[in-house]
Amino acid sequence: MRLESLHPTSLASMVGLAVAMGLHGACAPDSGAGLVSSSSSSDGAGSGGTFDPDGGLSTDAPVEALDPDAACGLVTEEAIAVPLNLYIMMDKSSSMAGDKWTSAKAGLTAFVNSARFAGVRVALRFFPRVADDVPACDHEAYGEPLVPFGPLPDNAGAIVAAIEAESPNGASTPVYPALGGALLQGIDVAKNHPGEASAVLLVTDGQPQGPAAQCAGVNPEDPDAIADLAAAGARYGTPVRTFVIGLPGVNQSFANQVAAAGGTDAAVLVGATNIAVEFQDALAKVTGQALPCEFEVPSQVAGGQVAFDDVNVLFGLDGASQEILPQRPGCDGPGWRYDDPASPAALVLCPATCEAARGASIAKIQILLGCETVIL
Repeated sequence: MRLESLHPTSLASMVGLAVAMGLHGACAPDSGAGLVSSSSSSDGAGSGGTFDPDGGLSTDAPVEALDPDAACGLVTEEAIAVPLNLYIMMDKSSSMAGDKWTSAKAGLTAFVNSARFAGVRVALRFFPRVADDVPACDHEAYGEPLVPFGPLPDNAGAIVAAIEAESPNGASTPVYPALGGALLQGIDVAKNHPGEASAVLLVTDGQPQGPAAQCAGVNPEDPDAIADLAAAGARYGTPVRTFVIGLPGVNQSFANQVAAAGGTDAAVLVGATNIAVEFQDALAKVTGQALPCEFEVPSQVAGGQVAFDDVNVLFGLDGASQEILPQRPGCDGPGWRYDDPASPAALVLCPATCEAARGASIAKIQILLGCETVIL
């Protein structure tokens, strides 16, 4: 089976921020609230504000403050973040031997045990695969992960054991079938898990080599052909984006081309000075970028107990206090919007706010129900 043969309309929808988050039913954040609010009601009021990408939330913007005496409903409901499924396809060709492999093991071990990404579902496979009766060009031969999808940190042990048991002994770097198989798996996960998102992470230190002179009439070493695969995944209704981490020795032009075609702008390149730390940072950066800024409409709202125009979002980054993030339907600046104003199913952070949240070490988000929405 080839990736190009799949029909793009068969996917379901996309990964909310993998941050712990709760809903608090008053008009202001409880000063003692953490990332997850308790299931209790409380009184209070919050001041209006907007988010400044360069300086956090600003309370001097022209946003009307919520009235402390407003008759706000006291509603508490836990939010549901949309899950992320990340398939890591990792190069184990012989050029990875030595410090690169040792450092990659250390970086991956630290990443999968990081509390920051708890709940992200990760799968792992290495390439090239051992030769067998299956044609070397077959994408599907790389579809099944060595370590199946499972949430972190629960899946960390299996992932660490897999890379400890593996050796960088591959004779070639068949990116074409490996990436194609990972994308097919990502698409399959998206189809079978509506409301979840999928992304593929390609980790390599070289440039495409093999597995044959031609794969169904395509040169598998042609960067354009590989980029076309990434673009096919990114074109689906719920995009399966391709991220690339380039370890020392990677063809940077190739890595950037595939990442751009896969909807992720550019590869994350790791230097040779401190590979383990830089690789861990690269994994964190990629995973943060893969997390979409989308949250399900709370059940109290979807069920009609709370009106859609009585919803507010509290937002804070890196330990800063939370402030009201205004609804901005046109998303021409920081804020949030409903995915479909006529029939909302999700709250979506606007691009400026999403980018800031993805780049933060901690994003604290709460949804307040019962007070009139602050709108810009």
